[in-house]
Amino acid sequence: MSNYKKAALQKLMDLKIDVAFQKVIGWEQHHNVTLTFLNEILNREPRQKIQRITVPSNYFYEENILAPVHFIGITKDSKKMHILINFFNRFDIVKRSLYYATKAYAEQSENDLQPVIFINLLSYELFNQTENFHTVYLLQEKHTGTPLPDVFELHFIEYPKIIRDFEAKKIDPWNDAKARWLLLLAIVDHRNGNVYNDIYKELDLISLRDDHIRAALNRWKELSQSKDEMEVYEERLKQTLEEEVEVREAKRREDEAFEKGAKKLQMEIAKKMLAEQMDIQSISKITGLSLKEIQELR
Repeated sequence: MSNYKKAALQKLMDLKIDVAFQKVIGWEQHHNVTLTFLNEILNREPRQKIQRITVPSNYFYEENILAPVHFIGITKDSKKMHILINFFNRFDIVKRSLYYATKAYAEQSENDLQPVIFINLLSYELFNQTENFHTVYLLQEKHTGTPLPDVFELHFIEYPKIIRDFEAKKIDPWNDAKARWLLLLAIVDHRNGNVYNDIYKELDLISLRDDHIRAALNRWKELSQSKDEMEVYEERLKQTLEEEVEVREAKRREDEAFEKGAKKLQMEIAKKMLAEQMDIQSISKITGLSLKEIQELR
């Protein structure tokens, strides 16, 4: 067990950047880590568990930095599936997911079409209608809701919700393997300048009994200490942030609008309190406005 501090964690790769994920989780020399990760995320029936993975020979995404990571999974009952994992945060993420899933179908043999599973790892909240951090969409009949089996799955994993659930102790990585793997990817967030030392400490303890988590942690720290590997990672991080500028700008505008609205509400409350002849010290304490701001409202 190690004793990493926050400063040390900041020097580790963010595993939600595709090249870091591929080197640590999608590590060719240790497919057991990749298999465990995918099986825990997908949570399929025993016979549908992935037993082997390959990378498609006609990997059509290599020239496109926005393209998802692509695996072919082979289950215990010898069925194949195409698994695509997207790491880029875009507002048109639903349409992009369908675009790449359609390409994954188009690149297959017409006489041997396999199901496509698309997984999005998002560093922002996409859905307001649910607090669940992992949502799955299927093709289904409109009136009965009956899904078409083994055709298409669209997964969205929202990391702000995962962090919130962890801090509220709503998830237990000791007894929930999927949460364990998703929290591993949450520890370092270079998009938003955050690191979560409390999550690292817990997973470090868990790694004493989880060989695959331990292998991923060791590989992660080893690669993050390599100058050459970090140069590749930092270039990819730079490209990613440049591509995602629209998401960050929208978040900034949203925060500014919220702050402006909150300020306006505070002013309105303070005016009503002044009308009731309340003293400005009390008004300041209740609303959070400064004495000067309250005096200017008179």
